[in-house]
This record gives sequence, structure tokens and C-alpha cells, in this order.
Amino acid sequence: MTGTGNQDWHSPDSSDELMVLATSTGQDFMQIFTDTLADCFEIDLVTIGELIVTESERINVLASCFDGRSLGEFSYDATITPCFDVIKNETRQTFLCKVQEAYPEDSFFIEEKIHSYIGFPLKNRDGETIGLIQAAWRRDVDQEEADNVIETIELFVERLGAELATVHAMQMLSALMQRPDHRGNLEALRLLCQQMQTMLKIRVVFIAECLADNDNCFRVLTCCQDGALIEASEGKIVAYEGTPCAHLKDKDVFLVPTVLQEQFPEQDQNKQHNLVSYLGLNIRDENGSVIGHFALQHDKELMYETLDSDMFQLFTSRVNLELRRYQSEQQSS
Repeated sequence: MTGTGNQDWHSPDSSDELMVLATSTGQDFMQIFTDTLADCFEIDLVTIGELIVTESERINVLASCFDGRSLGEFSYDATITPCFDVIKNETRQTFLCKVQEAYPEDSFFIEEKIHSYIGFPLKNRDGETIGLIQAAWRRDVDQEEADNVIETIELFVERLGAELATVHAMQMLSALMQRPDHRGNLEALRLLCQQMQTMLKIRVVFIAECLADNDNCFRVLTCCQDGALIEASEGKIVAYEGTPCAHLKDKDVFLVPTVLQEQFPEQDQNKQHNLVSYLGLNIRDENGSVIGHFALQHDKELMYETLDSDMFQLFTSRVNLELRRYQSEQQSS
């Protein structure tokens, strides 16, 4: 398996890199793999990215090598790129040349004069596509060179999928293990709200409780927006009327995929912060009574598929537990 680069994947010069690769795990493994693959085959760009849980059309890059250097973690809209077809069709995409012509709206390919491309879906053990690895060149590649790269990636594609799934699992465990044990306050709910906003990559997350003496309003307990807790929102009484939360009085889940501002024009903050979507869920106690809700708001489309992700379901269970615990503590204090 030899590319046009300075090294063969199995050459003695690569032995140290392979040894480091063999003893690495998680995001370190993915970064070392991208660096080694790019070096061995003179690939201008190699990235490994994950599907963002709440957005099937955005990729969050966890490992990359572009012109020999890492780009750090970043996300991008995949709809106008070959990545989208890799994810959507759950199969490899290969362009030996003229990839720009196939994706004329991909400004990065145009600016960087990318000519050829190979992309593989990465799957978890259940066969679900959770991300992808891609390689791109500023030059055309011949079939033999492409076959060598494809063969090399195929040797590692299951491992890469497993490592990506492990990164997801560790992120969830790390977040869910963080629970300050402060009775009678909101610290656990605040922390959970921050974790959801960060890990789900959502602009706004808030948690609210029902009012025992007023079913026309709810109380916001905590809200996290763009990485910061909004202290002014805590304890705020909000009328259901004119808000998407009002629909949670009739159903347990309510989604506004893209037209939040048009559907709820009285909420000026949505226009102010360019929030276009909403996903709200009721929280019930052990008797099945609604005791509150939590909601996500974002500047991109939200979808019902979000509800099916393991990460989202874990957060949902955790919100349920923490809100019950909080209300129990309030009643006993």
C-alpha cells in the first residue's frame, strides 16, 4: 500500500507512528491516524468528524490534518459538501477528480482548489452512522493511489467508529457524573443545563417548573445561553400564552423546526438572538403528573430525530431525576 508521499504505511520510517497509534485511544487515536494518513499519502486534508446530535446536517470535526497541521475542533454545515452524501447514503464516496464540479457551492473546495476526495461513514456497533472520515487533495489522484488510501482506511474504519462512539460515551459519562450535592438549591439543575447546552451544541437550554397555584404560568429555574448561565432568568414567572411552551399543556413534546419567530412573533428575544427553532419536553413525576419542562432553542433547524439519540435520552432522564429531587427538597425545607 504505497502512495506518492515520502513514506509507505508499513515502511520502517512509519514504525514509530504506528506504535504510538497502537497504544492510543479516543480523540488521541483519531488525531494520530489523521496525521499519519496525511503524511503517508501526501493528502492535503484529512478530517474525522461526528454528527452533531441535534442537527443531521452539521459535522463537528474532532481530528484534522490540513497542510500538515491540526485545525482544532470546529463545526460546519455539510449540506453543500460531499460529506452530506457520505452521511445520508451511509456509504463511501470517491472522486478521483472534478469534485468541485460535483459540489459547486462548497466554498472551501473552491478556495483551496480541491480536486479529489474520498469519504467513509463511521458507524457504531449498532450500524448507525455517527460520523465520517474524509481525505481530499488539491490534485487529481489515479485509481491505484485511491485504492491504496481506501484499503488503508478500511483496515481502521471499524476501530475509528468504535473510538468515535467511545468519545461520545465518555462525554456523556463525564457530564452525568458531575452532580454537586447541595441540598435546597439549584446547583445540580444549573450544571445540567450547562452540560446540555454544551454537549448538544444548542444555543439555549432552559429548565422550568409548573406553578401549583397558577396553571397559566411557569417558573424558569435555570437557563444557559451560548455557554453562560443567565442569572436574570432564574425564578422568572412566564405566561404560557404566546410562547411555544403553551403547547406542552396539551402534549408532551412540541417542536418548531424552523419558523419560531414567525409562529411566535411576540417573543422579541428570538429575533434578538436569531433563534429559529424550539424543542420542548414535559417532565412528569412518579405519578405521571407534569411538574415542569425543559426546552432547547437554536439558530438552525431542530428535528424529532434528536429525541432518539442516546445522549439526549440520558439528559432527559437526568433532568427528570434532578427536577423531582429539587422539588422534594423545596417541599421538605
